Formats: sequence, C-alpha cells, structure tokens
Amino acid sequence: MPLASEQNTMKQHRRTSQNDSAYYNENTEPMFPDITAPIPRSALPRESWVRRLMHAIGAFFSFMIQKINQLLALALTVLLLLLFIRFIFHFFSISQSQFASWIFLLSAPVVVPFNGLLPSLPYAPSVWRVWIAAIVALIYPPVCAAWLKTSIAW
Repeated sequence: MPLASEQNTMKQHRRTSQNDSAYYNENTEPMFPDITAPIPRSALPRESWVRRLMHAIGAFFSFMIQKINQLLALALTVLLLLLFIRFIFHFFSISQSQFASWIFLLSAPVVVPFNGLLPSLPYAPSVWRVWIAAIVALIYPPVCAAWLKTSIAW
C-alpha cells in the first residue's frame, strides 16, 4: 500500500508542477498593488527644529560654495582668455590698436611673476614661454582640484 500511495503522490506532484511554469513576462508571485495607501505627510513625525536648522545652514553653505566656485571659474576663464588673446596678438605682431594695448595692459600683472621663470633660449622668444608658463600655472590648480574632488568620496 505505501508504494501505491507514493506513486499517486508523485503523479499528483507531476500534474501540479507542469502547471506551475511561468513565462518571462509573467509575474511569478501574486501581487496586489494599491492595497495600502501611502502614509500621509501629517502622520509622519516632524523633525526637530535643531535638525531643520542644521539642514538649512548646510543648504545655505552649499549654495554659497557653489556660487563662489562659479565666480572663480568665471575669473579664471576671463584671465585665460586675456592670456590667449595676448599670445595671439604678440604672435601676429598686433600691438598698435587700442584694443591690443588694453589687452596687454590687463594681462601684464598676470604675466609679470613668470618673467624670470624659464631660461632664455637663442632660437625662441622668451615672451612666449612666459605666457605659456602663466597659462599652465593658471590651469593646473583647478584641474588638480577637480581631479581630487572626483577621486575622493565625499
């Protein structure tokens, strides 16, 4: 008798397991969406005033730092543009116009610290190397800061 009951249970199991298959686009578990409504905001516990104040202060400083970064990026862009224009004006020997003299006047304080930085070579004007050194010195720190910002996990 036990053998017959085992065979019956195996047959019963085979019949039910054949109907249990599901296709890849069918749900395998029954799901009842929208049975529970979301908790209303008024039922949630409120944050303490200290925590809300700290969030507000953090948001304020985050906003201020973002604006300072934008202003520094604008200033750096203007300085680099002045140096590139000065380099192009000197390369094409444009120095007689008012605009060129204005560009040379505005970019002189940026170029002066790099005048004696590189040794002079007989075949290349030292002025070009000074401007290139100034451009590299202005570009290098923000690029390093951006690299550090992306490489360090905040």
